[in-house]
Parts: sequence; structure tokens; C-alpha cells
Amino acid sequence: MREANTPEQDALEHIVACKDKPFLEEQFINPFKGRGVFTNKTIKPTTFVVEYRGKIFSRGIGSEERRGDSLNGFLFEFSWKGERWCIDASKEDETLGRLVNDDYTSPNCAIRKIVYEGKPHLCLFAVKEISSGEEITYNYGESSYQWRSKVGS
Repeated sequence: MREANTPEQDALEHIVACKDKPFLEEQFINPFKGRGVFTNKTIKPTTFVVEYRGKIFSRGIGSEERRGDSLNGFLFEFSWKGERWCIDASKEDETLGRLVNDDYTSPNCAIRKIVYEGKPHLCLFAVKEISSGEEITYNYGESSYQWRSKVGS
């Protein structure tokens, strides 16, 4: 009997394969929110869900350019080992992580950095049980994103 992978091992397997989980799917939500990612099966807490993929590069120590509302262009900036890093997921590549929407009040996933071949990969892990048919979400951070003030978002 094969031992079950840890969530981190599962994330690494999907990073290496550059594949999303088969039970995830893209759905159009509405003209304001656009597309999102939904699950076709229940996901248990701590489970690896999806990677936010794109071109990754270091911005170097102390780099401040293009900070702020950078997620509008599918750019995700973060700190790692004392440097600013960026993942540019603006290219349509049929991966789903780039389509996961913000939920700053009750997200069902959180981002964790998984290191592979010396580079960080941003992976979403479930923070609570996610029901079949539910949208995958995470908190984009503390910035004042324009859509957070929209009624009915």
C-alpha cells in the first residue's frame, strides 16, 4: 500500500508536472468579477489546491517599482529571502491559479511558498473544507483593492 503524499509533496508533484488538479474548473461568474475557479469535489483542510503560475523573477533588494495594485495585471509581488519577487501570470496559459479570486473576509485558501529548484512557487492550500461546487478564493493581502469597496462583490 502506497503512503499518502503530504500536502507539500502533492504541491511539488503538481509544480513539476505543471498541471492543475482535474477536479478544478474555470467558470464565468459575472461581468464585474469575471472568471473564477471552482471545485467539483470536496476538498479537505490543509490540502494543496492550485499553484499561482507564471513567469517568476526577482526584483532585487529594496526594489519598489510597480508596487501597489499590481494584481490588476496578474502580477503578484511577495517577499522571499529578503528580496522582492514577482510572478507575472498575465499570459493566458490555461492554468487556473491565475483566475482564483480575492476574498478578504472569508477565504477558503491561503498562499504558502513551496521551494523547487531554488525558486519559490506560490501554492494555495485549503484552510477549511471546501464543498463541491464552491469557488476557490484567497485573501490577496492588505492593499485597498478597488473591487473591495464595490457593493455586491
